[in-house]
Amino acid sequence: MMIGPNGDLLMVRKKGSHYFQLPGGKIASGESDLEALVRELKEELQFDANDITAEYIGQHVTQAVNEPDTLVEGHIYLIKLDEQRLFSVAAELEEVQWIGKDNWQNYQLAHLAEEFVVPKWLSGEI
Repeated sequence: MMIGPNGDLLMVRKKGSHYFQLPGGKIASGESDLEALVRELKEELQFDANDITAEYIGQHVTQAVNEPDTLVEGHIYLIKLDEQRLFSVAAELEEVQWIGKDNWQNYQLAHLAEEFVVPKWLSGEI
């Protein structure tokens, strides 16, 4: 998960999906979860996270929103950005959106974000 300097949370929406989710994706064979995150951020957002501090927040298992009868196991890392960035869509993304604590309810969120990330974000835990 990425948090901007004003506390907003970065969410993405894949092509053909109604759900906003965290940037990231599946771990490839032989890849660590952190290596997958760095690769996915580069593919989806053209963001180089190699020299960025990513703090492990935890993991959560829930129903995938875009794949029926599939569980997703998220390994969640926090990246706090020092400056606000505008990201353009790449790879399978259709939309990139910074959401705020005052408007997050206006977005249809994937289960992983809704069940695990947003409660921590809203509580100020992260």
